Amino acid sequence: MTSPLAQEHQTQLSPLEGWRAVPHRPSGYEDSCLIIATYQRAAEVRRLISRLGEMPDVPAEVLIVDGSPGNESERALVELLAEHPLPFELVYVRSPKGLTRQRNVGVDISTKSILFFLDDDALPLPGYFSELRRVLVDDLNGTIGAAGACIVNEIDKPIPRRWWIRRAVRLIPRTEPLIYNDVGTSAPGGLMRPFSGVRDVDIFAGGACAIRRKVLESVRFSEFFDGYSWGEDLEMSLRIRRRWRVVYCGKARALHYGVHCPGGRPAAFTRGRMEVRNRVFIWRRYSRSASLLNKIRFCLDLLFIFLLDLAWFVARPWDGYCLSHAGGLATGALSCLGSPPEWEEGAALPRYRLIEIRNTHWGSQCCR
Repeated sequence: MTSPLAQEHQTQLSPLEGWRAVPHRPSGYEDSCLIIATYQRAAEVRRLISRLGEMPDVPAEVLIVDGSPGNESERALVELLAEHPLPFELVYVRSPKGLTRQRNVGVDISTKSILFFLDDDALPLPGYFSELRRVLVDDLNGTIGAAGACIVNEIDKPIPRRWWIRRAVRLIPRTEPLIYNDVGTSAPGGLMRPFSGVRDVDIFAGGACAIRRKVLESVRFSEFFDGYSWGEDLEMSLRIRRRWRVVYCGKARALHYGVHCPGGRPAAFTRGRMEVRNRVFIWRRYSRSASLLNKIRFCLDLLFIFLLDLAWFVARPWDGYCLSHAGGLATGALSCLGSPPEWEEGAALPRYRLIEIRNTHWGSQCCR
């Protein structure tokens, strides 16, 4: 029986509509849930769920948190359920949009002890879930708070010219990939090389990781990062890193299609403004002890990126992306001077609950 206090707390949670489809023959890791935040990517969500249905080592629960204004993703999932039986419980919930908010919705609704996160434009490769889960399960002392996966199509590949230029003029230091420095940067993932072990790092990719629920009982994804949320995984990694180990698992591998899935991404100006404000926010929070030299390098690096955008536009004036992005960078920098970005995360308490429209089985109509 639920206590009156628990019932009162339950009524205070914001209700979100959704549904769950329960498989006739459930399988998968009972202690695990996969949370997928999506926004206007129906085809990508269907492709990802189809891939999961073909894998033998999946979480017993897969939770789709949809911030889209329409119902295209919901319809795509209903069609898929009617065509293919899946070995896990599929939960769909409609949510206020915003990547970090949607991830927090998933944390609230799931009750599993290990929470996987995948971007909607990612695809896990064989062994992805078993290897990431093993990292946390084998850590008997619970010192590892989060484990990041290897995104194989983003490692060991050509590095953007602008990064080499910035390092050549010593605006950014020589650090290893996934290690954060006091200039507010880390080496690009393209410098990584494939490996099969586990390494301690500062940063995991929020679109391919696993986090203990114990960690999420005291910290949540910061809703300072609104919308597309550039840098939200960096901030979350550094916050977890204060109390737990963050590791990188070379055997847990996924593909991330990124630029090939443009749906839901912001315009160049919006992205430029967001990149500056988010980077300043993270740097102010985690590099307060930076030396005077690194403070100067941080500011000069932002200026240099702006100048590179202008140079790229002069070289290719028919492509307005760089000019628009430069305008966003300048606007973001000026806004930081007048109103430095600040945010205080509240207590990591549940805020949302799922109101199920209908409980159903595969092949049945599961939506209103």
